[in-house]
Amino acid sequence: MTGTCRAGERAVRTGEGMDSNERAAEEERGRAPDLSGAIHDLGVEARALAARFGRAVELERRMGETPGAVLGIAAAAGFVLGGGLWPLLRPFVKAAVRSAFSPGNVLAWGAALGTLRAARWLEPDQPGPSQLPH
Repeated sequence: MTGTCRAGERAVRTGEGMDSNERAAEEERGRAPDLSGAIHDLGVEARALAARFGRAVELERRMGETPGAVLGIAAAAGFVLGGGLWPLLRPFVKAAVRSAFSPGNVLAWGAALGTLRAARWLEPDQPGPSQLPH
């Protein structure tokens, strides 16, 4: 019985007898500490960068002198980083694009272009209404 157990331990250690899913799970367990360490390092670097930026622009002095301006800049930065007006404008832009490219409107555009050609607006060789002598 001891021989079987040791053979099983050896198989687990070397990865023998494991299917591809088990091997992938084992590899992910090995990489998880690396990923969390990388995320932690990134957070430390971001905090250091923010502190350096604060010293470079003399943030504390500016907050004491003009707190409204600093608050406005912070609010504008948050607004831009948070998506700006896009979440509010998206439904309107989506509706305008759908309306503009609906089959009925595309046909109307084609008819308008045909009318302009017939009126010789789009042909540079022929004088258009604005080029005719008065």
